[in-house]
Amino acid sequence: MTRAHMARLTRFGVVGGGVTLLTYLLFLASLAMGLHYLIASVIAWMGGVVAGFFAHRRVTFGDRGIWHRQALRYVGVYLLQLLFGTATLAAQIDLVGVPTWLAYPINVLFTATFSYILMRLAVFVPNRDALPG
Repeated sequence: MTRAHMARLTRFGVVGGGVTLLTYLLFLASLAMGLHYLIASVIAWMGGVVAGFFAHRRVTFGDRGIWHRQALRYVGVYLLQLLFGTATLAAQIDLVGVPTWLAYPINVLFTATFSYILMRLAVFVPNRDALPG
């Protein structure tokens, strides 16, 4: 693994940690308002998509391409991540019996890996959306 790739993974972890904290707080706030955990998860996801796009674009990948194309792909990746994450969250809670408050942070391990791979391969691809010279 190259030094540049390790640096990008580190930035992904730092940005992802901040976005994850934001989404977890949104999730807990939604639960405290009496919302079902699946609805709370979607609300948290929406907040994370907005914050995460801009933070990952600039900080993690240092990208300066055409943002609206990337935003469409980013939302697509995160829709897949939402489906994947919701399924694994429900499996933990409903099938395994993990407490709701604990299942969400555990689920981050699954979804973060999934998201990084898809962002690197499909969203923030070097030179794909370069601004015209």
